[in-house]
Parts: sequence; structure tokens; C-alpha cells
Amino acid sequence: MMNKISAFFLTIFLGLYFSVSAQVDDYHNDIISLLNCNGAVQEYDYEFEKTLVSLRIRVAADDTPQSFWDTFREGKKESIDELFSIMAFAYRKNYSHNEIKELLDFYSTTAAQKLVKNKDDFTQEELKVIEDFNASKIAETVLEKKETLAVDVKDISYDWSKELFSKGISAIVKAGYTK
Repeated sequence: MMNKISAFFLTIFLGLYFSVSAQVDDYHNDIISLLNCNGAVQEYDYEFEKTLVSLRIRVAADDTPQSFWDTFREGKKESIDELFSIMAFAYRKNYSHNEIKELLDFYSTTAAQKLVKNKDDFTQEELKVIEDFNASKIAETVLEKKETLAVDVKDISYDWSKELFSKGISAIVKAGYTK
């Protein structure tokens, strides 16, 4: 009898555990998807390139070959993916999974993509999508949480940037291309 009860509770526990784990993964993946379409990729691509410029000016020898920079740049996507994976925790802290889904729905629209890319050739339908979003509860939530999220994102970005610079210095030293 005791084994049947233990087996029952173990089954319930494992079922709940795997159910929650799947939800956490979906939540995390939705945040990553949001970061990949809300303009963050462009922002951190730019930050990565700024770091390379800084390394060229401050650390690398003038005769450092372009092939070194090309090889270092090959890690850009992985580096930004790692950043987004960490940044997802700041978004989790500030937004529910449903709110992330709402934001993802908006940023997946053509209208939002034009906003992200600073285009101004909106159709009437796209202007309506933007207007509806701006009048929505989720837009209000974004405004309410903007400062708190910005602090967390700034700290995470700073750490990422420091680590990237450090990796760059290490690679330059290891390759023998220091000033």
C-alpha cells in the first residue's frame, strides 16, 4: 500500500516538475524571440562593433590582420545570444509570460518592424496597429516598468560589454597582436 502511495506522489511530482519546466522554457524562449525582433539585436550588434573599434584603438597593434578581426567577429551571434539568455531574467522579473506574448505579437507585426527600423512609410492599417498598441494595457505596463527594466538591462549589458572587451584583450594577447 505504501509503495502505491509513494509511486502516486512521485508520478504527480514528476508530472508537475516537467510541466513547469516546459512552461519556463516556453517563457524563456518567448523572451528570446521578443529580443530578436524588438530592435535589441541591432543595438547589441552595434555595441559589439563599438567594442571591436575600442580594442583596435586601445589594445591591438596597428598591423593586426583583418583575419583576426573577422575570426573574432564570428563569435558575435553566440555572444549576443548569451546576452539575451541572461537578459531574459530581467524581462521575467518585470513581465508575465502573457505580457511577453502580447509584446511578441506586436513586435512581430510589419508596423512594429518598421518602427524598429525607423522607417516612416506606414500604411493606414499599420498606423492603426501602432495606435491600438499605444492605447493598450500592455503599452501602459511597458511605460510603468520601463525604468526598472532599464536599470537591470543596463547592468547586464555593462557586464556583457566588460566580458566581451576582456575576451578581446585575451584573444589579442594570445595571438601576439598587442601594441
